[in-house]
Amino acid sequence: MLSSLRILDFAIIESSELHLTPGLTALTGETGAGKSILVDALALVLGGRGTEKAIRAGREQTEIEALFEGVNDPEVRVALEDAGLEPDGDALILRRILTRAGRSRCYVNGRLVTQAQLKAIAAPLCDLSSQHAQHRLLDAAFQLEVLDRFAGLYNGENPLRPRYDAAWTAWRAALAVRNRLLTQQKARADRLDWLRFVQQELATLALQPGETDVIQGKLARLRAADQIAKTLAESVHRCEDEGGLRDQSVRLSRGLSKLAALDPKIAALAERADELAALSDELARDMNQAARHVERDDRELARLSERLDAILRALKKHGGTETALLERQAATARELDADSTEVELADAERVERKTGADVRDLAQALQTARKKQAPALAQAIAATVQRLGMPSASLRVDVHGRQGEEAGPLGLDAVDLLLRANTGEGEGRLSDVASGGELSRVLLAVRRASLDGATHVTLPTSIYDEVDAGLSGSTGLVLGQFLREVAGRQQVIVISHLPQVAAAADSHVRVHKSETAGRTHSRLETLDSEGRLNELARMLGSAGQTRESALEHARRLLAGQSAR
Repeated sequence: MLSSLRILDFAIIESSELHLTPGLTALTGETGAGKSILVDALALVLGGRGTEKAIRAGREQTEIEALFEGVNDPEVRVALEDAGLEPDGDALILRRILTRAGRSRCYVNGRLVTQAQLKAIAAPLCDLSSQHAQHRLLDAAFQLEVLDRFAGLYNGENPLRPRYDAAWTAWRAALAVRNRLLTQQKARADRLDWLRFVQQELATLALQPGETDVIQGKLARLRAADQIAKTLAESVHRCEDEGGLRDQSVRLSRGLSKLAALDPKIAALAERADELAALSDELARDMNQAARHVERDDRELARLSERLDAILRALKKHGGTETALLERQAATARELDADSTEVELADAERVERKTGADVRDLAQALQTARKKQAPALAQAIAATVQRLGMPSASLRVDVHGRQGEEAGPLGLDAVDLLLRANTGEGEGRLSDVASGGELSRVLLAVRRASLDGATHVTLPTSIYDEVDAGLSGSTGLVLGQFLREVAGRQQVIVISHLPQVAAAADSHVRVHKSETAGRTHSRLETLDSEGRLNELARMLGSAGQTRESALEHARRLLAGQSAR
């Protein structure tokens, strides 16, 4: 429940704090005193949109703070977890600051949150109903929600609506995965084609480790063949020609041999000269043999050059080195072997079919339950509307198939509330036949019917603003008792101009406007017994009626509404 509301510099309220109790609280005051400002301030702290126009003139910011106690709604816990917060007992303090510069700051239990997070956390806590809410009543989705709540499809032993919502979410998620994989399959097919091309290219190349260096060495030798042959031929001539190396080494050997008998040391030198002559002969033979085997192989040169070009092109495309290219070849093979696109898609299609079947089954179950409960909802709404000054009204809840045969986010069904306001008149949709006052009463009846289906559910605080527009007299008495009944299940705050409604309340708050030092001030005052009698007398007052008679009338009204 909403325990307190603190308002600073909002519209014509400079500073005011309201403490609230369970049951029914009535807010009254003269026209223009600022009763609806309370609703606007509460809407802001609940995460609604705000503009600088809401800030009191001459102030730079407005601040609204609301304390909710006894909070145990699972939706609130989920919203807190999504915002990265943990519950602090069963109390929540919501605070909203709006500056004239357009900045908005939102807090939950002192922690900064976004406006969207504040709105999600606050949504289950408070239900604001005003004449503007009549537009929601005309919304088909809202009417379907009313039927589902009345039928107990949100809670109890068989909570079909949450189950359907979960199934629908699961199916949409599975559908998204399947569609994503289908899209990826095309991209994957292109990828696989490229991988196969790379694999074929590298397999055809069949590069061996170190092959590049080997080929480059062979090419160097082949390209130098002419130079090698020429050099060998010239060297052979230098050995064999007259005066060449062999001739000179023979002469040297002969000269030293003649002196060998004269000196043993010279004999050793002569032996070495003989060895040199023999080596020069051997060298000449070997160079001749080598020269005979040197030949230019243009075909091999062309083959090796082509092979090297192919290898270098592949290296440039696949990493620049043999090691990188060979790793690319291995990685390509691994990726092709590990491809599981078809398996993933098959799994996703199985999940999509299974979740789709769940959606269809639950949609059929919802449809059956809705059609079964529609007459009872129509009867419940009509009974309340008849109590609220429309004795001849009748209402029908028409459940019919939505456009298209497939289930949607709300199931297979659409629903229309069809009203016949007076005997003999035609039946029609609310948007076509109901006046503003009639819509107000139907809205109240819908709220009441929703409570009947809300067993085992913590209900939010309900705030009704100008819900009694167009009502008076005995109908106001019925409305007061109606709101009192609703307040037995949930905290209700009603902003009213009817004394019959205010007299039925458990607590009474007066909104008072005054002028001080050239400024308008509005403040909230919780009334004691005497203050309440005076306020009811003011609301009952009419021309020609004395204050004493108005007070007496207020006493009787208060006693009558309290005793009902």
